[in-house]
Amino acid sequence: MPARISLQVPDRALLGAYETALRGGWSPNTTRNVAPEQLAAIAIDPDAFLAEIRGGPGRIRLPDGREVDRIPGPTRWIFAEDRAERPFVGSINLRWQEQDGRPVLALPEHVLGHVGYTVLPGFEGHGYATAALAAMLRVAHEAGLPEIIITCDASNHASRRIIEKNGGRLVDTFVAPLYSPDQRLRFIVSTAP
Repeated sequence: MPARISLQVPDRALLGAYETALRGGWSPNTTRNVAPEQLAAIAIDPDAFLAEIRGGPGRIRLPDGREVDRIPGPTRWIFAEDRAERPFVGSINLRWQEQDGRPVLALPEHVLGHVGYTVLPGFEGHGYATAALAAMLRVAHEAGLPEIIITCDASNHASRRIIEKNGGRLVDTFVAPLYSPDQRLRFIVSTAP
């Protein structure tokens, strides 16, 4: 049976579950551990943290230390609806650029794909990321993106399966020196229902 999830807009009522995951060593960023800085931001001003994480304007720090404007787009927290306690299991976001008020496929060099997701280690392998990506593809379609780019490390077989289960078509292999010398895979995924 497929995993049942809900994608929730980050808010105060859900923040405790998110903080618990951060304190447990999970990071919503797959290229570096942002848990300590996010916990600090929550402690200073939880409402400002939530406004920023919901997809509002902000700055992000790249692995080389540069800060750049964040590409706006929704972040959603993933909750397992097929478990009685409805636990927080991860995070997924969608980001895109616009040209003349319309979304475009192109992304800046520092953004590897339109969607990023991560699931807490204890919930990996249960279909939650696959279900969350399927749900986010519907959001991308509603935003006007007919297709999106998703990438993963060439060695990340689990992520590759998640993307392929959602119709991802491998288009090339590349290296993103900003993040690592490792090979990465780039997929195009249709958002059509």
